[in-house]
Amino acid sequence: MHPLTRFFNYLKRVNFALALAREHIGERELTDWYTDWMYELMETDEVRNRPYREAIEEAVAGKVVLELGTGRKALWALCCARAGAKRVYAIEANERAYRASVEFVGSQGVDNLHLIHGFSDSVELPERCEVLVHDLVGDIGSSEGMIPFIEDAKRRLLTPDAIHIPRRCTTHVVLVEDPRLSLAEWAVSYAMREFRPLDALTFVRFFGFPHSAALSKPAVFEDFVFSEAPQLRISKRLTIEVARDGELRGACFFIRLYLSDTQVVDTWTGHTTWSTPYVRLKEGIPVRKGHVVELDVRSDLSGNPSYSVKLAHRVDGLARDIGEYAWSGD
Repeated sequence: MHPLTRFFNYLKRVNFALALAREHIGERELTDWYTDWMYELMETDEVRNRPYREAIEEAVAGKVVLELGTGRKALWALCCARAGAKRVYAIEANERAYRASVEFVGSQGVDNLHLIHGFSDSVELPERCEVLVHDLVGDIGSSEGMIPFIEDAKRRLLTPDAIHIPRRCTTHVVLVEDPRLSLAEWAVSYAMREFRPLDALTFVRFFGFPHSAALSKPAVFEDFVFSEAPQLRISKRLTIEVARDGELRGACFFIRLYLSDTQVVDTWTGHTTWSTPYVRLKEGIPVRKGHVVELDVRSDLSGNPSYSVKLAHRVDGLARDIGEYAWSGD
């Protein structure tokens, strides 16, 4: 196992908070960003993987399955093949991961699994598939561009009544303070951000975000049921009530991924390889219990996903703009 995989898995076990940063990456460019140790981190994430396995084992026997983004070990494609799928088509756009998966699958003794290199919207299949499995979910659910790829698969590659694994993905937003980190958490985060101070950042990727920093209950930022037609351009206002006194520093996002009726992955309550994105205001805003914060949300998911969030603090009927952030990709 790669040392970085061991390191991150250890930090998850000891409930260690990390506040990291990286630039936003477009959904197709993100495909080539993943390194071997990042794939390994996902392959060893049992909070994420166990619900996937159980949902697959319940659904795929005797069916033709399509997996989008199979990775370097064809993890879910092999799981489907071994769970009794009639045939499995597994697509991977990252060339290194595709070549690694060809070699790995060749050593596993399965003959009902077909690997295909490329982006799924440029791939043709000899038949329509009855199950779609994918792990294209971003830190904000739609941020890795999954919606257009799924819609293309529904039009061209799936049967009308295809089973979707996952079935649904919701992204939630919570008002938060800056979390209080231990000295070790602060030091490791600072070093891994290449010594960039937190106050210089307007978008932070948290792992193990401390719940004690929450100032509100979660509100739904986006909600996709994959068997239904999605809304690709979203414009809405969220009204969130402050639950306790504090200093508002921004909004934090997490996902809930519904693999089946009983299998759910929640990145707020469980430490996973998904980060918890945190949009930070330039200055803290004192708030009291019962105050209201309005979030004007705009999303365009028709291509490379783009988002904007504008926050306003409403007190005694008057609203004051307190910050905004816009970005594209994950």
